[in-house]
This record gives sequence, C-alpha cells and structure tokens, in this order.
Amino acid sequence: MMPNSILPTAIAAISLASISVASAAISILGGSGSGTFDASSGSSLPATMLSSFDASSASKVVVTISGEDGFGDSLPTGVSFNGDSFTLAVTDTNAIQQTWIYYLDASDAGGTFGTGNLVIDGSGSDDFAASWLFLSGTADGVGATNSAQSQTVSLTTTANDSFVVASHANNGSSGTAQSPLTVLLDGPAGSAGGGSGYATIATAGAGTYEFTGGSSRPVTVAAEFTVIPEPSIALLGGLGVLGLLRRRRA
Repeated sequence: MMPNSILPTAIAAISLASISVASAAISILGGSGSGTFDASSGSSLPATMLSSFDASSASKVVVTISGEDGFGDSLPTGVSFNGDSFTLAVTDTNAIQQTWIYYLDASDAGGTFGTGNLVIDGSGSDDFAASWLFLSGTADGVGATNSAQSQTVSLTTTANDSFVVASHANNGSSGTAQSPLTVLLDGPAGSAGGGSGYATIATAGAGTYEFTGGSSRPVTVAAEFTVIPEPSIALLGGLGVLGLLRRRRA
C-alpha cells in the first residue's frame, strides 16, 4: 500500500505533465508552388493547376488566389483537390482587387489526400494567380486570421511554431512578400499584381506581414496554421510516475 503522502505529489506531477507539450515543426512538401490562369488563351474555369499529384504524405493543403474583378467575367469561387472542397480561411476585396486563402485538411478528405488534381473552381473566365502549399505536421483547422486594404496586414498568432500564410493583390504587376515571409508567388495576376508568402513563427504573438510592388488599391490577408503538439519529456515522466503508482499498489 502506498503512503498517503506520496499520492498528492504524484497526482500533481501527472497534472502538470498533461499540459506540458512540445511541438514538431511544420514541413513544406514537394509539389508546392504557384501558377497563373490566362483567360486570353481561351481557357475557362474550372482550371486545373496541378494534375495527378500524390499528396498522400500531406496533412493540409493551403491555396492562395489573387486577381482583379473581371468587369463582367468571373473570378474563382473555390478550390478542390481530388473532388474535395476547400474551406475559406480569409478573404478581402476592395471591389476591384481580390485575394483569398483556402485550406483543406486530410481529415476532411477521408483521412488522406491520395493522388488527384488541384483545381480552382468556378465558371466563366478571368485572369488570376494562385499558389499552393502541401504541408505536413499541421493540426486541423485554422488559427488567427486578418485582412486589410493595405500593403501590410497584422496578425497575432495563437501558438508557438505557427505557420503563417499571407496573400496579396494590388493594381500593379507584382507583389513581393517581405521578411519574415518567404516569397511563394510574385508576379502578374492578369492586369493586377499578385503575391503570397509564408513564415514559421517560433513564439506566439503580434506580427506584421508586408508586400511591396504596388500601392494602388492593395488588399492583404493572413492566416495562421498550427502545429500538431507532441508529448514532451515531462509528459513521459508523468506516465512513468503513473506506472510506479501501479507497481506499488500491486
């Protein structure tokens, strides 16, 4: 029989361990990239941006779209991979320039993505630029989001080691992501300028994400995607204490 004085200490150790977690890094997988859609080529939506891609090792796909109101033509209305529709994380428009961030979790695609086509959905035609990130190590859903009709957007991340994606459009020819963002997309989106970038933020808190290349009618959005927490050494120690209690009771 275990002395009563040991039990509260053991329970406290296990309780503390249960809230002590460490995180593995989010990784960018092959296949990530960017592309444009040119309606003048005679193409129309839906548009296949990536064909027969094996995304089975990804936990999440994030897609950005940047464009300009088509003045009667049609901009994209959504994104799908292998027929599974993405969730809109955040968007902003100023009636002409428009930008979006979408995401899809493997858990919403039957547990794994498998091999399929990445498609920008819609009908009609208009020029736009898009980028896509295949990620591993992400938790489901989206964290903090924000938008601004500016070249800069602020975002307060909610967790350490968060992965931030930012997307931008302006009435120009490019949109260059600035540090701490790494450039993913930077170039024309039809008669607009488009840009996107990403960054891993080690410590949760307030940050700003900026694009240059066009200051006329800019819109910028940002979204946080969080890492899957993993048990830490403290948690494993707590489980060891639990095992000790069981042996002493025996």
